[in-house]
Amino acid sequence: MNNWKAVAGSLVLAGALAAPGMSLASGGGDHHHGPHHSKHRMFERMAEKLGLTEGQKAQLKADRDANREAHKAQREKRREIHKQLRGAIESGADQATLDQLGAELGKLQVTRMQAMHEQHRQFQAILTDEQKAKLEQMKAERKARWEERRERRAERRRDNR
Repeated sequence: MNNWKAVAGSLVLAGALAAPGMSLASGGGDHHHGPHHSKHRMFERMAEKLGLTEGQKAQLKADRDANREAHKAQREKRREIHKQLRGAIESGADQATLDQLGAELGKLQVTRMQAMHEQHRQFQAILTDEQKAKLEQMKAERKARWEERRERRAERRRDNR
């Protein structure tokens, strides 16, 4: 039992430490137009491809707006705990302190995943059966493109050896 907790805590800790580097490596958003501009364009393209009605778009916007403050508060909590964890590691804090901060961060991550699941459920609830089918098709196409790019990268790595 304790071994499982140690492994889970290590994974949470590793994820917490890796996340800031990954967001910086990915560019951290579209700095030209602000971090939300690219999200807006992506939403508009998806809405067009799915043929969302104005009513559906309005419902999605209302759902997003209703959750905005809660998401912001959760994000701030995650950042604060992450900052505390980094400081604790740098100052040589004891393992119990690191475990406690890691557990807090893990709980916040679970809460985030639950919120994302609920958002997805709300989104699915407003779609027609045809739109749901189209969405699944879009996901499959995106996955195929991703797999193709992954294969090309793997081939380039093999060729560079």
